[in-house]
Amino acid sequence: MTAVTFRWWAGCLLVPVLMALIGCGQGAQTTEQSKTPATDKGTAKKADDHSDWWCAEHGIPEDECSMCSSKIAKACKAKGDWCEKHDRAKSQCFVCDPSLKEKFAAKYRAKYGKEPPPIEDEK
Repeated sequence: MTAVTFRWWAGCLLVPVLMALIGCGQGAQTTEQSKTPATDKGTAKKADDHSDWWCAEHGIPEDECSMCSSKIAKACKAKGDWCEKHDRAKSQCFVCDPSLKEKFAAKYRAKYGKEPPPIEDEK
């Protein structure tokens, strides 16, 4: 076997071995992708995405959610509207006052004409 033939065969064997060791990177998820839960529609949505009108996690309009917004929580606390036990606005504490859940569900029905989605905390 000549030196040229030997190098050619060595190169042919070395390339697949290197590719197997290094990999092509396909199928590897980034850290952000692995933290992102999939929604039931098969698309990914960030857990901390507050761009919708409705806070599905807590069952109230997003712009009123004292559990997601520190600014709203601060304003509620300043007004004395705070449930220390459940760490949310008293006016949004479904634990202390279950009738509040219906109040917010009515807002959802008025806007969308259908029942609100189940609250993620209750799933």
